[in-house]
Amino acid sequence: MTKTEIEEYLYKHIPITKALGVEVVEFSKEGVQFKAPLTNNINHRSTAFGGSISSLLITTGWSYLRLLFDETDPIPRIVIGKSSTNYLKPVTSDFTSELIIPEKEKLQQFREMFARFGKARITLKAQIKHKEELQAEFEGDYIAIKN
Repeated sequence: MTKTEIEEYLYKHIPITKALGVEVVEFSKEGVQFKAPLTNNINHRSTAFGGSISSLLITTGWSYLRLLFDETDPIPRIVIGKSSTNYLKPVTSDFTSELIIPEKEKLQQFREMFARFGKARITLKAQIKHKEELQAEFEGDYIAIKN
């Protein structure tokens, strides 16, 4: 799946991403980054709305798993089971989420569990930084379930 394809997929199947103004910056097994404009996500304090930040971070992790299963037929259902976002600094401009790519061993265990049981859980982390200053950090448990 290419950057354009995932963006179109998200807009169609997860409509909030279009409302948030999500743009794909990077989309590969080596890195996932999504950008959102402050103007679409501003709150009453002229900073990014926490729900928008959380939604972007959840989508970042979800999209990475969707990419990992790109060649699986059928594509499994991928859902978020639990998530936590720490808001460390106000986000006062356009913002970009970045997935922290899991260790290869962790990904291998996830794939093996899915192949064996048709269901697997993995914890993914993502963040939002501005000029190397951490503004938000995210951790989410995702579940892939065979269709």
